[in-house]
Amino acid sequence: MNKVKLKDIADVLTGMSYRRYLSEAGEECEVIVQRSIQKDGVLKDFEKIRLAAGSIKPHHLTNPGDILMKMPYPYDVVCVGQPGLVISDRIAIIRLREGFDPSFIAHLLTNAHVKKQLYEFESSERIPHISIRQIKELKLIVPDYETQVKHGRLLDTINEKIAEDMKLVEYDQNLKEGILNKLWGDY
Repeated sequence: MNKVKLKDIADVLTGMSYRRYLSEAGEECEVIVQRSIQKDGVLKDFEKIRLAAGSIKPHHLTNPGDILMKMPYPYDVVCVGQPGLVISDRIAIIRLREGFDPSFIAHLLTNAHVKKQLYEFESSERIPHISIRQIKELKLIVPDYETQVKHGRLLDTINEKIAEDMKLVEYDQNLKEGILNKLWGDY
């Protein structure tokens, strides 16, 4: 196990402030915004917009294996699989160097030890947030690559199970509500 700072194992960038490049005649893009990064590593609900041609720099587009972190609280994290999505501002882009597993590092960034560091860094504003500089300073304990890959796969499987369990809970809640609504309709 090695103790490292995030800046030692990754390049950490920020997304683009796309609003100034909006253009009716521009190319249609899918943009990852704050709501797109959801708890438990889920990435969905992109903003579809048109941006002026040439306004998107290559480092503002997702690559498979990128890790994205919301910079305002609650600092949700996701590992990206889909290339070519535009990353908006207030989202940190973490591009790991060779020898580090993106899935494992993404899970590690959601750990209580890292969350504690984030809370110590955060601003005292109404909606707490952290900076790129602070994200780069996060201290991590990282095992060898093979262990990272094994644990990353295991944690991905657990997240998939959690997502399926949540669907069952939502189904049961809807079933309960439907039964009660049917009874209510009888009167």
